[in-house]
Amino acid sequence: MISLFKQAVALCALSVVCATVQAQQYPSRAITLIVPFGAGGNNDVSGRIIAERMGELLGQPVVVENRSGAAGAIGATAVARAKNDGYTLGFLSSGPLAANPGLYKSLPYDSVKDFSPVARTTTSPGVLVVHPTVPASNLKELVAYLKANPGKVNYGTSGAGSSPHLSAVLFESLADVRMTHIPYKGGSQVNADLLSGEIQLSFSPILEVVPHIKAGKLKAIAVTSARRSPLLPEVPAVAEMFPGYEVITWNGVVAPAGTPPDVIAKLNAAVAGAVNAPEVKAKLLQLGLEAAPSSPQEFEAFISSEIGNFNRLIKLAGVEPQ
Repeated sequence: MISLFKQAVALCALSVVCATVQAQQYPSRAITLIVPFGAGGNNDVSGRIIAERMGELLGQPVVVENRSGAAGAIGATAVARAKNDGYTLGFLSSGPLAANPGLYKSLPYDSVKDFSPVARTTTSPGVLVVHPTVPASNLKELVAYLKANPGKVNYGTSGAGSSPHLSAVLFESLADVRMTHIPYKGGSQVNADLLSGEIQLSFSPILEVVPHIKAGKLKAIAVTSARRSPLLPEVPAVAEMFPGYEVITWNGVVAPAGTPPDVIAKLNAAVAGAVNAPEVKAKLLQLGLEAAPSSPQEFEAFISSEIGNFNRLIKLAGVEPQ
């Protein structure tokens, strides 16, 4: 009996040593970074920029693999079901991780239980823009105009429950104004109709509208982040007039649940090193993205908080889960 006990202790000790050696040797081969959206989009491009620098820091290539579909759920599910050895990661955004739990009755993954957060990478605000015919050049004037014309201003979004829609709903609630929602199937048509004057207002992704703002084709009223954006430093935040207002999109790296803490620590250091690199920061800013690295614990708390925020806004918007 004593001999068996000693053998069991020895085996346990050996397994701990093996796990430690494995963690020290990690990574010993290429790492796959799953992006749950198609090639060429902002998520894909930023993911590849960060992956390249991560690979340099880790000494092994980080290869991006696109698994698009179902509002990011297909890619997120692939990450959740992967082996938790640190060789399959996800570059997931606020959509799959925070918005989807409130937009869909059932998902094949749990945003909290099925992932080990590694680090947040970037955040990005929207911009409240109006057509030049709208007689308002700042937030105070716009609110006054909307109050005087309830329901007469049309705003476009990329669909019910999208970040632009939720941004508008929160704005209406805090400013006590009423607008008319015009949902589209994508952001490109929103911008086209806004530029033509078919609709008068939108809460658009910052990268999509900066060129039109600088060309004088649209008026920038405010950004949706809690503070001003480096891309439009002269444009105030909505929160400057309505404290507590914030609706942003964000990205981060996650691993399958149960990935060893030592591996998570190495990956976190690589993500931080990547997004803090001056050349990477500059490239991300060109995409409308601000570097915002975090610890694994901070990212875990942030995801939980954002799930609650998106759930609250989805209910406020009256969007029924599909």
